[in-house]
Amino acid sequence: MKSEIEENEVRLADKREQVADLEAELAELKEERTELKETLGEARTAYEQTKEQVDETESRLESLRQTAERLDWEIDELSAQVGAYDPEEIPDHDELEREIERLEQEMESLEPVNMLAIDEYDRVSEELAELEEKRETLLEERNGIETRIEEFEAKKKATFMDAYEGINGQFEDIFARLSDGSGTLFLEDEADPFEGGLTMKAQPGDKPVQRLAAMSGGEKSLTALAFIFAIQRYNPAPFYALDEVDAFLDAANADAVGELIDELAGNAQFVVVSHRSALLERSERAIGVTMQQNNISAVTGIDLSTEVPADD
Repeated sequence: MKSEIEENEVRLADKREQVADLEAELAELKEERTELKETLGEARTAYEQTKEQVDETESRLESLRQTAERLDWEIDELSAQVGAYDPEEIPDHDELEREIERLEQEMESLEPVNMLAIDEYDRVSEELAELEEKRETLLEERNGIETRIEEFEAKKKATFMDAYEGINGQFEDIFARLSDGSGTLFLEDEADPFEGGLTMKAQPGDKPVQRLAAMSGGEKSLTALAFIFAIQRYNPAPFYALDEVDAFLDAANADAVGELIDELAGNAQFVVVSHRSALLERSERAIGVTMQQNNISAVTGIDLSTEVPADD
């Protein structure tokens, strides 16, 4: 046991020496680590300072680039304003000094200057600006009114042309029915119908086309009645009064007019003054006026709306 203890003590001494060596080495490593930490801190500080210097340098570089671009732009602008020039024509310094002196003398010759003119100029400028603003407003209003007038004129023309075409179609149909001929309406100025007139072109039966003044009384009556009935068909009215419109018509034409009035009476009321049986036979009520003795008029009425027996 003693021998073993001695061996262990020898081994323990060795281990203690090893531990002492390790502790010495650890102390050296700790000291080295401390030095490395200090070196790293200094490196980081140097890095931060260098980075700041780099950022400042880049910022200055970018500012210089912008300044260079601005100067290039100003050079281009000045070159465009100056244009082509001859360097020899540019005056020297002495000549510029003389020109400046001459201009200063001219300015002095304009004195005394009314300093209130600046205030007066500002006041007049404000008034001018207000007037120009009002002018612009008036121009806008005028343009709006002109636009509305053009729209109304276009609508008026479109409405007129619709009525004209509709009435003309009815006129052609009715005139052909009454006269066995052809008739139409036409405008003297189709581009601007309100600047020209409306003319009837009529050809009753087999007769040639002629002016209205050259037609007979019956032909004029048929043409006028065809126009009136065409308007009535296009835009019916509830009541019509006709005074001896068949006075110049022969029996056949009077019968044709009576037939047409009888047809149109389904949608309107007609009061007709006539001496012709063609109209009297188609009326619902007849009122007769006769001259009695002593120039006294007598009025009689007959209800023709119901059929009267033959033996009555």
